[in-house]
Amino acid sequence: MRKRLSWVILAGLLVIGCLLSLTLGTLPLSLGDLFKVLTGESTAAQQLIVFDFRMPRLLVSILAGMGLALSGYLFQTITHNDLADPGILGINAGAGLTVLVYLGFFANNRASWLLPLVACVGSFMAALLVYFCGRQAEKIVPNRLLLSGVAVNAGISALTLVGTIRASEESYTFVTSWLAGTIWGTTWNHVFLLLPWLILLLPFILLQGRTLKVLGLGDEIAIGLGVRLKASQLMFLMIALCLAAVSVSVAGSISFIGLIAPHIASNLVGKKNNYSIVMTAVIGSLLLLYSDIAGRLILENGEIAAGIIVSVIGAPYFVFQLLRNKQ
Repeated sequence: MRKRLSWVILAGLLVIGCLLSLTLGTLPLSLGDLFKVLTGESTAAQQLIVFDFRMPRLLVSILAGMGLALSGYLFQTITHNDLADPGILGINAGAGLTVLVYLGFFANNRASWLLPLVACVGSFMAALLVYFCGRQAEKIVPNRLLLSGVAVNAGISALTLVGTIRASEESYTFVTSWLAGTIWGTTWNHVFLLLPWLILLLPFILLQGRTLKVLGLGDEIAIGLGVRLKASQLMFLMIALCLAAVSVSVAGSISFIGLIAPHIASNLVGKKNNYSIVMTAVIGSLLLLYSDIAGRLILENGEIAAGIIVSVIGAPYFVFQLLRNKQ
């Protein structure tokens, strides 16, 4: 009964969030106006606002939130640490550094289709550095991996700060906006960049749900039950990296969704299984969607980056989990 109620509430929140995202903004629309847009009876301006601006941003928020949440779920399962998050492991920082270098020294076109690919390259480079620092010959060492992530994150962030000195004013403004977590990818091209990854990887993760469940029991138990530990850890690490990198490349540097969403799902479901995986994805999409909506509403002129809204929620939650784990 509790599971069904949770699904109903989450579905209702998702529908409400979609309606709010499509109707709220500089030029607000009523539900009647939105219905006319969807049925093709509205003005050309209203069609343009909904289909060309708000709907792609809505879908990017949902898809990127799902990707970051699933990435956090995988990182936490692999490392056996409830504090693992893609942002903590340097993935966001790696993307920000390569974006800064690309815009500051090679191109000034923010709309270039190469920009998400450049961000993905930075994420992969940072993650590989963390992986090679945090692994041992026979397996990934969770605590060592997390400590390596913190060190790499700090180092790359420092390099990014130094790089902003040489960047142009326009590039500097965009990169700082990126690092704050502004959802900049608001076109259908960005939606289609995210969508294939989730269509391919989410079903694969669900098919591997039993292996993930066994990995969550601990390395020794997993080996005893016949799991190829190193190969499985590396596979899920690469999947988590791909999901986080492509999400960050479109949505900006957003942390804590990968930390919060798996915890909420685990509390609702009670244990880690395929239900918790799907619920994690839905909760992640809700967190980013509502953060984006709140960022648009708080200020009368302009908006607050969704990443800042998420951090306001996530930072205290991170401290709370850190203190609780010490007890």
